[in-house]
Amino acid sequence: MTPHAPATVRRTALAVSTALITALPVLAVSGAPAGAAARSDAASSASATTDALAARAGKKKGTQKSHHRAKVGSQVLRAIVLDQTPGIEGGKVVDLRVGRAAANINTRKENTAVSTSKTLGGRGLADNDLSGLLTALVAKVGPAKGKEAVPSQTLVPVPAEPLLSLGVSTGDTMARWNGPKKCVPGRKAVTSSTSSTADLAVLPSVIPGFGSLLGLDGTVSAIQKTSYLPKKKKAGLKAVATTALADIGLFGDMVNVEVVADPKMVAVATGRPGKAKITYTPAVLEITGPDGSPVPIPTDGAPAEIGIPTNPLLGLTIQFPGIISEKVTDNGRMAKAKSVTLRLVLSLAGQVIADVAVAPLQTKVKVPKGGITC
Repeated sequence: MTPHAPATVRRTALAVSTALITALPVLAVSGAPAGAAARSDAASSASATTDALAARAGKKKGTQKSHHRAKVGSQVLRAIVLDQTPGIEGGKVVDLRVGRAAANINTRKENTAVSTSKTLGGRGLADNDLSGLLTALVAKVGPAKGKEAVPSQTLVPVPAEPLLSLGVSTGDTMARWNGPKKCVPGRKAVTSSTSSTADLAVLPSVIPGFGSLLGLDGTVSAIQKTSYLPKKKKAGLKAVATTALADIGLFGDMVNVEVVADPKMVAVATGRPGKAKITYTPAVLEITGPDGSPVPIPTDGAPAEIGIPTNPLLGLTIQFPGIISEKVTDNGRMAKAKSVTLRLVLSLAGQVIADVAVAPLQTKVKVPKGGITC
């Protein structure tokens, strides 16, 4: 905030900060000659080292063709509130994550496949843990053959007003494993999970004279799934992250975002040259401004400013970032990417109040050369 801002602006910003802050819970061989003992110890040590290296090499040679990893995550939104606010220690005051479906596959871990569904989580004032707000479902399997599934359940997190309000939330999750060096058949999912919530609102009624910064009327969901891609005695790995969004209202529906099609990201790695890829399908959105006319948003990720006629001190920047990072190896062993469908930055007299990412997705798959030996 500039030093020349009117007193009313400073009071408004202070009121917003206060409302947000108060809402948070805040070895010698006996009898042997010394030389002989030294030579014996040295020989034993060398032999042990050789045996250990041989064992390690044999283990690596025998198992490296089956080790693989996958990491996938889909999220309804992430909201960073009052980031780097002057006079408040701890950097970002609130980092809330709403509706997340995620999974991690790693054949070097005891829990080989882990699948989760989380309603709400994040960090709060001065980076204090807000895990008390978190409601999660977790399924873990491996390394032995097994399946664990948590069917659809209703999840009710601790209220987070005035930062956030949620309606009824549901979630489900599943993880399946066929044991060491045995791939789950391609027609079956290795992991899957969904996290859904209804009637989501970010910063409801914190700014006087406005509705919520962002509202999603209806049910929104984050969805993930991983599976194998069988090919003879080898297999590839596939990870899918997507969301099912509802139409978005900004500033109490002064600005409306109609979701025509949802975003989706697919990562594939087979271990064969040229056979790894990221396929990203961006969301299709239509935005109308306060006067009801269409708002053109650059598709190259550049920001667009939307003015609020009733309060010119409020600023709203909208972006369509799309893929924000991507890497695919030529040898076909690895593919990974991250994306954000919509980014909203709210400011008051130049001071950032909230930074919201809608539908962030991430996928990563990594397999051995030639594919996974099943």
